[in-house]
Amino acid sequence: MERIKQEYQAFCEGRFEDLGVILHQNVVWHVGGRRSESGDHRGREEIIRFLTDLAAETQGCFMIEINDILANDDHTVVLVHTTMKRDEETYTADEVHVFRTDSDRLVVEAWGFTSDPAGQGAFWF
Repeated sequence: MERIKQEYQAFCEGRFEDLGVILHQNVVWHVGGRRSESGDHRGREEIIRFLTDLAAETQGCFMIEINDILANDDHTVVLVHTTMKRDEETYTADEVHVFRTDSDRLVVEAWGFTSDPAGQGAFWF
């Protein structure tokens, strides 16, 4: 769980070079919705690029507050409150981030779910 906290901290601080520490080389990141970034992102480098672009699109105003972390040998679930700002638009919602890990505790698959899909969609379009 401590490694996941460190990755969230790295993202929030803009230390994108540190993001790949817990990602398996062949990780798959599932992004829901209907925007251009939706779909499956594959591989550590592509996902780091996706997260870096996400931060850039929100002009560095992408904040994640961790409320709780639940974990077992195979999955880590992070309950967060997310706030994103871009120009005059703001999106804020509770989210659930799910990470499936391998025996080395590297993330091999990830999903994100929001409590406000309509608001998230409106923010990106």
